[in-house]
Amino acid sequence: MPVKGRDASFYTGGVPMSKNNERKNVLQRLLTDRRVRVMSVCLCLSVFLWLFVTLGKNYQYTLSVPLTFESSEQPDRQFFCSDSVVEVHLTTNGFDWLTSSLSVRRAGTLHIDVASLSMNMKSGYAKIPTGFLNKQVLDAIGMSNVPMEIMPDTLSLRWKKTYSKSVPLVGRVRVECEQPFALFGTPKLLVNRIELEGTRDELEKTDTLYTKEITLKGVNRNLITFVPVDFDYSSDRLNVQMSMVGLRVEVKEYTENTIELPVEVITGRGEKIKLYPPTVKLRYKVAMDDYRKVNTDDITAYVLAEGSNRKRKLRVMLNNLPEMIKVMSIEPPKLDYVIKK
Repeated sequence: MPVKGRDASFYTGGVPMSKNNERKNVLQRLLTDRRVRVMSVCLCLSVFLWLFVTLGKNYQYTLSVPLTFESSEQPDRQFFCSDSVVEVHLTTNGFDWLTSSLSVRRAGTLHIDVASLSMNMKSGYAKIPTGFLNKQVLDAIGMSNVPMEIMPDTLSLRWKKTYSKSVPLVGRVRVECEQPFALFGTPKLLVNRIELEGTRDELEKTDTLYTKEITLKGVNRNLITFVPVDFDYSSDRLNVQMSMVGLRVEVKEYTENTIELPVEVITGRGEKIKLYPPTVKLRYKVAMDDYRKVNTDDITAYVLAEGSNRKRKLRVMLNNLPEMIKVMSIEPPKLDYVIKK
């Protein structure tokens, strides 16, 4: 018996249809319906045109941006600003705002480097037009070339007033060389003077800075190292930007030699003086590179036996001593003598 009315839609050729199949058939009829497709295209175009018109208009936005001031050249200096938060008023279209909204959400405290503002740091006080901060603000919120206004229009910035002067830097470094090496000259600091900043009173009290007392041991080659400056960096009245200075150490390999020298007597009278012993032994050290340059025949030893302050023993002195040798000892350093009549 055929099924009439509402129940007929559930049968096709006498075979029952499931509800899922029915939904698929309805959806298929909608997608293949020409009027439905035209209406869908019109709806999409309408939404697109609405977004285009809406986002193409200019809108005004207001952002609150916290900011701090610091100095890359003087990290320890503290700055005090009249306003810790500025209001940024932007005029931009919806497209720009939409593309930069993620950056705006991520924007935190704006750090301003006063070194980029070319201020007179000795004054201790400055008024900064906020127009000078436009580029930093735009970079922080991820926008560029948009009309903007920052309120307040002027910021008052204060910091502790300081003075500066250059003072000598003196090294206090001892060098112990590994044998047979020895120092060639004195260790030299790469910086002889250092810039000191602080209050006027503290600067007047300081005329010289020193390195810390350290000892370099086992040195067997030329080297450049760094030594610390002896300074109280916790002080809030004095400031030194340089905490380490370079030190150049030059060494050479040395060898020792001993020669025997006759001693000459220099007297202002017609006296004849005999020395005991008449010769001394000179022990010296010379760099291996200069060993053959030393002419020992040019070195002479003498004593002074003139004047009323003649002592019991006469000190031996050297003449024509080459610059490249280092005297280790003279044996004996003083000589006995007798006056011949």
